[in-house]
Amino acid sequence: MLFFENSQGEWRPIAECAEKIDAAIAIKQFLDNHNYKSYYTRIWESDGWLNYDIGSWSEFFHLQISSDARIPVHDN
Repeated sequence: MLFFENSQGEWRPIAECAEKIDAAIAIKQFLDNHNYKSYYTRIWESDGWLNYDIGSWSEFFHLQISSDARIPVHDN
């Protein structure tokens, strides 16, 4: 599953993705639909997630790559 994390740290599912290429396509479509141009993508793996920084500084995409991965809970 691919999730979008907004600037308030809230996660929401945006696409079922079986492969990394599916996530890349879904992210591109999401960005196009929101008229956002990403000039770089930084990707790293942590805690069962593949994390995508698309250059917004405050919004991210997360691809679940482990069935043990859990969405982080933030105390506000």
